[in-house]
Amino acid sequence: MKLFTLFLTLLASYSVQADSFTIIRDGKEYRCEQTGPISPVDPIACANKAYSGPFSREESQQLCSGARDTSPADCGIKAYSGPYSRAEAVQLCTGSRTASGPIDCANKAYTGVFSRAESITLCQGNGSVANADCALKAYAGPYSREESIRMCKAQPLLVMRSLDLIAKSQELKPKVEAIKAGLQAKENLK
Repeated sequence: MKLFTLFLTLLASYSVQADSFTIIRDGKEYRCEQTGPISPVDPIACANKAYSGPFSREESQQLCSGARDTSPADCGIKAYSGPYSRAEAVQLCTGSRTASGPIDCANKAYTGVFSRAESITLCQGNGSVANADCALKAYAGPYSREESIRMCKAQPLLVMRSLDLIAKSQELKPKVEAIKAGLQAKENLK
């Protein structure tokens, strides 16, 4: 009976640790993560780290709501030590699963053609540089700033693949150029 209990304990600890995995499809790497329950200790550790840094108690709680580790706090502290205000850092890093993904994304989008607010909207949560790459490419193509942000926030890799297919299609190139010209004319009128 003790051996069986030990086996179950080991199996349970193994399954808790195996909460994510990576697959490769069409030459692209995708990370799949468990969406199961979160330990109640993780958001507390995150909030304590954020609160011991530059954030107020309320900001720390908002930043770390549902956190799996201290990544949102690490991200927020890094964002605030850079060009972002405390409120922008909280908005950008809430829900982050990495310490720098949303920041790298927002910095790349902001140094491109997007405003600071647009960059934060595009990259908030669990954003990555893929979101910024996608939005920059979509905006350079036939899409407006708003469309680029909306599409690339949700499915950056899918949009990138679609944009590549559009660019290769001889049938769609003239249509894309006409759309681009129309969008450019609208932006010039602003």
